[in-house]
Amino acid sequence: MNNNFTEIKKIFVDGEVFDYVNLDKSAQAYEKLVQALDKPLKLILFFGKPGAGKTFLLQKIYNDFRNKKKIVFFPRPFFDEKEFLKNLYFEVFHETHEIFGGYDEFLSVTNKKFDNPKESVTVLIDEAQLYPPDLIEKIRLMADSRRYKFLFTVHKTEQEDLLAKDYFQTRIWESIELQNSSLHEIKNYIEKKMVFHNRLDFLALFHDSHYKQIKKFTDGNLRTINKFLFKLFEILEYYEQHKPSLVRGKLKAKYLEMAAIAAGKIHA
Repeated sequence: MNNNFTEIKKIFVDGEVFDYVNLDKSAQAYEKLVQALDKPLKLILFFGKPGAGKTFLLQKIYNDFRNKKKIVFFPRPFFDEKEFLKNLYFEVFHETHEIFGGYDEFLSVTNKKFDNPKESVTVLIDEAQLYPPDLIEKIRLMADSRRYKFLFTVHKTEQEDLLAKDYFQTRIWESIELQNSSLHEIKNYIEKKMVFHNRLDFLALFHDSHYKQIKKFTDGNLRTINKFLFKLFEILEYYEQHKPSLVRGKLKAKYLEMAAIAAGKIHA
């Protein structure tokens, strides 16, 4: 049987119900990205840990500028040069074209379609660390034409520092990092999500000590925060249904620990 916690947990289904929350770090990264895209730069690198919110910022930039300039957003990687060129052509000119023989033919054909000799296209590439090195090299050569400006988004992990890879390190003109959220930003994120969905009554559950625990368990990673809060409200949903007296008043620390265990952040 559903209860109040059934509905509120849906707010934190990562990737399905996401409401853009303008945190300090996001606003700063957004301004840096927009400024970089306005500069005569060919290749820009945007990096951060998985789940920091990079894809959502790319989507926001794309939505904000799609009616103002030629801009393309590829949220999923390509592994084949011809498929990449075919899709890029379609996104730029909104028409199909037979498979290109390579980037030289692509540039030759597309150059004739631009009305302004100085006109250029901004291409936002998410998950760039998954692209084959030879395709990254072709993209770099395309950027040399100055018809195309590329923003690469990559994950920076503890296992492998992607910035050390030669094809990123030696060719990027500007790099921008998106950090995980601070304690203040975590509190702001949760409050804004609740306000957006008219669930202000649930904010009374949280106190400063709870936000500190959430920071400890999630390291301020937005994807992990979503997962953690979904598990937390799922636990509260269960107790509301079976033992409602246990979820009245202040949120108990043990529920946060149970959510951390369920989210795989600590071991029982």
